[in-house]
Amino acid sequence: MKANQVNINKGETMTNKTIMQWVKEEIKDETLNPKEVITHGCVNGCVSSLIYYNDTVKFYDEFKDEIWEMLDEESSQTGFSIPFNISNWNGCKHITSEDTFKNALAWWSVEETCRKLLDEEEEAA
Repeated sequence: MKANQVNINKGETMTNKTIMQWVKEEIKDETLNPKEVITHGCVNGCVSSLIYYNDTVKFYDEFKDEIWEMLDEESSQTGFSIPFNISNWNGCKHITSEDTFKNALAWWSVEETCRKLLDEEEEAA
């Protein structure tokens, strides 16, 4: 296995995917419903491959560059710093370690990607 590959979701190997591609694959595999993710958030366990810290940390490690690009974009849009934006997320008070921080960022990135996907589908309709 190459250094930039991570085993996640039923032992499959992820390589050079975007978060959007990952989300679309999860939808195709029927392991993710973007409307449910937007309505309830990943915290409710609706993304079966991102329930355990082991999985969310691997996801974060695979996609950390893209996640930080998303955070930077959000910061530019809101005019607030990345730490300030993160502090306003639901559940941020539960960030007590590096793993819980990575977990929050993984969930946020999937939720934001689902939101973007649904917005794009709505605009196309």
